[in-house]
Amino acid sequence: MIYNPSFLNKNDLILVISPSGVVDKEMVLNGAVILEEAGFRVEFAPNTFKDHFKFGAKHEERLADLQFTLDHPKAKAIYCARGGFGITHIIDSLDWTQFRQNPKWIIGFSDITALLHATYQNGFTSLHASVLQGLPKLSKKYQKQILNALSGEVSNLKAESSFHKAGTAKGQLIGGNLSLLVHQIGSPTELDYSGKILFIEEVAEPLYHIDRMMLQLKRAGKLKNLAGLAVGQFTNISEDKSIYGQSVEEIILYHCRDFDFPVGFNFHFGHGEENALIVHGAEAVFQVEKGKTTIEFFEFHQT
Repeated sequence: MIYNPSFLNKNDLILVISPSGVVDKEMVLNGAVILEEAGFRVEFAPNTFKDHFKFGAKHEERLADLQFTLDHPKAKAIYCARGGFGITHIIDSLDWTQFRQNPKWIIGFSDITALLHATYQNGFTSLHASVLQGLPKLSKKYQKQILNALSGEVSNLKAESSFHKAGTAKGQLIGGNLSLLVHQIGSPTELDYSGKILFIEEVAEPLYHIDRMMLQLKRAGKLKNLAGLAVGQFTNISEDKSIYGQSVEEIILYHCRDFDFPVGFNFHFGHGEENALIVHGAEAVFQVEKGKTTIEFFEFHQT
């Protein structure tokens, strides 16, 4: 059973951390203002605004901050300030004992995918959503999705695309950034995809990288027992079909051609200007028909 942490009320505490890349301090502070204007209290982990080359502080400092937030007795949520790269340097050193006794909502995406997976392994859902640094750039619609979800109101997702593979599936939603999914194969944070609805997104990769990563998922047996595949935004792709011969959609459908699960495209989650929230680990119904796809959340279990 996967449980939701307690939803937030006004004046509840949100801790901000930088467990991966170095942050834009001004944008993070602007994001914190949005949370405060929504009625939440915000505090920053001690090393949030440090930098160590490309990283948001040294590995041991980021680890200390993340452990501090997991163990915090009063916080109700942990908001990651940025993705980038770095979470997998520290994730295997975490102690989840206190978190399991006092779970919190963990929020982020991209490099934070690995942390969402570790949260799932410890029995709890999390929020695949914009990092805090990106929150001010979102439209009010998507900002509100995050604020509402923290309070227990989650929006279903809809998408339209000329590419699709029809069908209906029920299961837990897991996934995140495609690169992170591939990089976790064979690691302690690799998840079992069997019976799950997998969701994927990616940024700034050439088409041959996407082809190679989808092939790796297939060769590793990660696709064969999926319940469904929801495809988000693949942005800033550095090749086009005229160079590689296939589009992102065609690559993905090619690698799924031997399986029966539905595939839906063009969901508004990922690194684009729109980043819809997904409750990672939540039960959902996934339906694809005539170019229209929906994800409907249900059966929320709260501690």
